[in-house]
Amino acid sequence: MAPQTSFNNLKVLEPLVPGSSEKGQITQEVVKHGGLGILTAAIFLAGEMAGSGVLALPAAMIGTGGWLGLALIFLFTANAGFSGTRLGLCWIMLEERYEEFRGEVRDPYPAIAEKAVGRWGRIASVVAISLTLYGGGCVFIVLIAQLLGSLIGSAGFQLSLCVWMVIVAICLTPLTWMGTPKDFWPIAVGALITTCLACLLVIITCVLDGTQIEEKVFPTPTYDGTFKAFGSIMFAFAGASTFPTIQADMKDRSKFNISAIMAMGVLFFIYFPMAAACYFSLGDQVTDNIVLAMSDGWQRITVEIMLLLHLISAYPIITNPPAQFFEQLLGIPSDFNWKRCLFRSLSVAGLLFIAETVPSFGSILDLVGASTVTLLTFIFPPYFYMKLSDASIDKKEWTTRKLPLWERIYCWALILIGLAGGACATYTAVRNIFSSSLSVPCYLMGDTTNVTISAGGH
Repeated sequence: MAPQTSFNNLKVLEPLVPGSSEKGQITQEVVKHGGLGILTAAIFLAGEMAGSGVLALPAAMIGTGGWLGLALIFLFTANAGFSGTRLGLCWIMLEERYEEFRGEVRDPYPAIAEKAVGRWGRIASVVAISLTLYGGGCVFIVLIAQLLGSLIGSAGFQLSLCVWMVIVAICLTPLTWMGTPKDFWPIAVGALITTCLACLLVIITCVLDGTQIEEKVFPTPTYDGTFKAFGSIMFAFAGASTFPTIQADMKDRSKFNISAIMAMGVLFFIYFPMAAACYFSLGDQVTDNIVLAMSDGWQRITVEIMLLLHLISAYPIITNPPAQFFEQLLGIPSDFNWKRCLFRSLSVAGLLFIAETVPSFGSILDLVGASTVTLLTFIFPPYFYMKLSDASIDKKEWTTRKLPLWERIYCWALILIGLAGGACATYTAVRNIFSSSLSVPCYLMGDTTNVTISAGGH
């Protein structure tokens, strides 16, 4: 296990004086010590992205006939990998051109956006990141509360969902007090391990259950089914907004592309077997949450426990990037202090209030995710990359980066795919919101034990 380090004593990471080459050399030297290695960074990326979205992949295959859906998973793996590596190259360009980015930076994604397209890019990325990650954290509170209620309820101890959410929020709050992703090394490992084990158990159970089905039905592919699969798979690859944050904590940030490719490989070997094995074993009997299609028994209970562990492990990781940004905005020091603890505790309390107000949070999160996740993962990275690369042509003192034609075409294709997929997913989410009335706030309900929620990947 890599040693955990902190930035508490790195005084040279304060904003540098332009032209001070000595300070610049000291900063680069300090950054090389401690931090994440290539493998640990890959684990963080895979652990953050492999979330609840994987549970919806088997059902996403229904409207695609299976094979088209599997092709989409392969395509999205390649696209997400390309997008992640472009973000990595964006950060390398910022380090080459601006001394202030060679030290500790608490809001790397907005910094990339601002240098690429100006102030509006920073604002747009901050809004998108905050809505996506804090929205995911809010849903996590509800999902964890439901899992706890289900597991402990089976032992005869019953509490309402409202009460469970309060208990969950109190327990999660101390986990959010840690600083940068380097402090989350054990959590990242736990998130990835629990996801892999849960998926393996789901696959084995579904295959065994499939042997009991006499006649399996595989529906004919439809346009609506394909669009639904497009959105479901897109959510499963959400999480690009944390890429620069993790890269900024690496020992050698120039090796981030290797970590991103490794993480995409891990995701593919989780997603592809999960979708293929479960769909071709159960056919149209797969459910939106594949766990619900599993037969009752110790396997299902174990999977629920694994998912519970994953959600708890991933919660501080996904809420950390926006927390770092707002703390910098408010002038809260980056070391461990009471101001950080207070701010992050209040943030969890705010998310708890939203969860209690809208316990049926799935449709709203789908709407936010369809727009902001698409922007952060498929539209912004290639666009920012092209803008930063093209800017080097007019600046002779910068390293010239001329994009080959194939790469530029790929970037624009990725942007168009993101726009089309985001539009379809947004339309679906809006239609779902208006087709069903929003739930009454949890604290106004007499009984919340039956409240259900659906969500995409975090």
